[in-house]
Amino acid sequence: MGNRVAGACLFAVLALSPVALAQQKPAPAIDAKDLNGIWGRGPAAPAGATQAKADARGMLSDGGLMTEWGPSSPLTPKGLAQVNANKPGKGPRAAPPAFGNDLLGEANPPGLLRAMVYGRPFQLIVLPDKVMQLFEWTRVWREIHTDARTAPEDIGPFWYGYSVGRWQGDTLVVETNNLDARAWMDQWGSPFSEAVKVTERWRRTSRDNLEFSMTIDDPAIYTKPWTTNTRNFRLQTKDMPDGEMLEVIFAPVDEKEFNERVRNPAAAPALQ
Repeated sequence: MGNRVAGACLFAVLALSPVALAQQKPAPAIDAKDLNGIWGRGPAAPAGATQAKADARGMLSDGGLMTEWGPSSPLTPKGLAQVNANKPGKGPRAAPPAFGNDLLGEANPPGLLRAMVYGRPFQLIVLPDKVMQLFEWTRVWREIHTDARTAPEDIGPFWYGYSVGRWQGDTLVVETNNLDARAWMDQWGSPFSEAVKVTERWRRTSRDNLEFSMTIDDPAIYTKPWTTNTRNFRLQTKDMPDGEMLEVIFAPVDEKEFNERVRNPAAAPALQ
């Protein structure tokens, strides 16, 4: 009897110990509107069935385009002409960089959509009237205005567009327009026009995970709006390799040296 009483007392003491209470305490709920932090590339979403229908040039059977963002809706004639005109150095339509026309080859800005798909970390800073997004790649930033303003239609174009955001439940919905169409949507040369309107959706699903997708509405290039595959980003803490952002500046002087030392000599045999 005494052993049972002693055992019960010991169990009660252990159950009320700080360690035991900490183990029983549920994890704190996250604030879905707290997007602060450095975010890096997370696990890739599974490829959709549509991807298998892309041909060697990345064209889909329905007339759409396989982009780095996922399958697009069918292209307009202008959109198809622009796809054929773009000569990227990467992807299914890749050409040797020396024979391409990627503006990045002369150290021009990548623009918003290409910066987002590239895979370098970025930082979000939530302020009372805006969300700042700082990109490690090219060390630039953009503002997402959250003060109930509407996006102007008669300014720009800008490499990183003009963005306004609002909260719909736990999702930050961002409307971006006034994008400079000299940039590409990705490294594969996927096009858009200056009439494009992009609707971004940012949703923090847990402490460490952030979901992102876009709807592309560009009637000059695509026959109907289409939504990208969801991309996942993971919170980077200071003990991680990407816990602090580096200076990754794309300088014209460095690109010039690379072109003279690597790109142009590599193309020399084809010119002979």
